[in-house]
Amino acid sequence: QSLTKGGVTYRDEPWHKECFVCTGCKTPLAGQQFTSQDDNPYCIKCFGNLYAKKCSACTKPITGFGGGKYVSFEDRHWHHNCFNCARCNTSLVGKGFIPDNDEILCRDCSSDL
Repeated sequence: QSLTKGGVTYRDEPWHKECFVCTGCKTPLAGQQFTSQDDNPYCIKCFGNLYAKKCSACTKPITGFGGGKYVSFEDRHWHHNCFNCARCNTSLVGKGFIPDNDEILCRDCSSDL
């Protein structure tokens, strides 16, 4: 249908606000944070559940929204605030750490092994 006012532009194409919805859950995206995968728009929740890396500590998606910095090591990923020693819970962001099976440890805790 023709677009007379109040539309949304996505990928240089006009959309009615009510037609511009998440590919996953069909929630309206006009005025909301969203991202895309393969040219399809997704709300943050659907994108996180379907495509984002999962944090090895909390298992929640790492989307990069809201200052979502993360740490990667081998095939594991952590939100910055989840990258902590498994024993003493001190932050390991920007510090050395020792992998111990599925855990990551600070140098002090690893010396106790």
